[in-house]
Amino acid sequence: MKKPNNSKKSRKHASGHMGRGKPKAKIGERRRAHGRVAGGNIPSEGISAPSLKGVRINRWLSERGVASRRKCDELIRECSIEVNGNILTEPGYLVQEGDVVCVDGKPVKDVRRLYYLFHKPKNVLCTEDPRESRMRVCDLVEPLVAGRVVTVGRLDEDSEGLLLLTNDGDFANMMTHPRYGIPKTYSVLLSGILTVDELEELRNGVWIDSGKVVPESVRIARRSKSQTTVEVCLREGRNREVRRLFARVGHGVKKLQRIRIGNLSLRGVRRGGVRPLTREERDELVQMARQDQKERGQD
Repeated sequence: MKKPNNSKKSRKHASGHMGRGKPKAKIGERRRAHGRVAGGNIPSEGISAPSLKGVRINRWLSERGVASRRKCDELIRECSIEVNGNILTEPGYLVQEGDVVCVDGKPVKDVRRLYYLFHKPKNVLCTEDPRESRMRVCDLVEPLVAGRVVTVGRLDEDSEGLLLLTNDGDFANMMTHPRYGIPKTYSVLLSGILTVDELEELRNGVWIDSGKVVPESVRIARRSKSQTTVEVCLREGRNREVRRLFARVGHGVKKLQRIRIGNLSLRGVRRGGVRPLTREERDELVQMARQDQKERGQD
């Protein structure tokens, strides 16, 4: 009688990644990643002028690829950070232009700002928690980008589609904060048939977490005998908002894909793939956010 084989075989993710953990980027991949952002039409500067008040130290370090903000706070508590030759003990310190910041005695260099579009596959998490054993976005993109970047907002594990990646904190805030209202469009496969009355109810808005969510637009894209594909555009970003929206009218979500942010789409980017934003694409998103904020402020 044969003994059962309990050894775990490595299973390849749909994106092409062979398993959990930090990818081993080849030298050629690194060169291509840097080469893709070296063109003249790819932005290298941030969207905001340097603040006269300075930038909080953990954010300043994070944007230069040292570590996450939480980890940078730990480095401060461990007395690993020096500013102008003095050990830093104040986590709220604001870095000024001209400050020399060192980590473990090594000066931290300024870096170019990076902006990417990533096609997130299903079953991938938007977290950097090193204790997480499941596949993370950072595991997939690390060999494909020219420096440390973070996800702009989140898509849950069961969802897929368009994610922005950046090391520009001002840009990330502008794309996610409700006051800017950047439109995000989703293709949603529902179980059952969405009726005309249910569609009208969605358009009028439903209550979630003591607040009314009114979609920018909702339309039926396709319908069969047992399921409905709907395209919905939202300007908010509450936790699992799209799934909860359709649950309110009695429909479960079988598949959820974010297909657009503003006018930016997934065209030409395979699952697990990434490409840098052009200057025009980045600036269009920024202009859209500023315009939406201005219009909302006038209402």
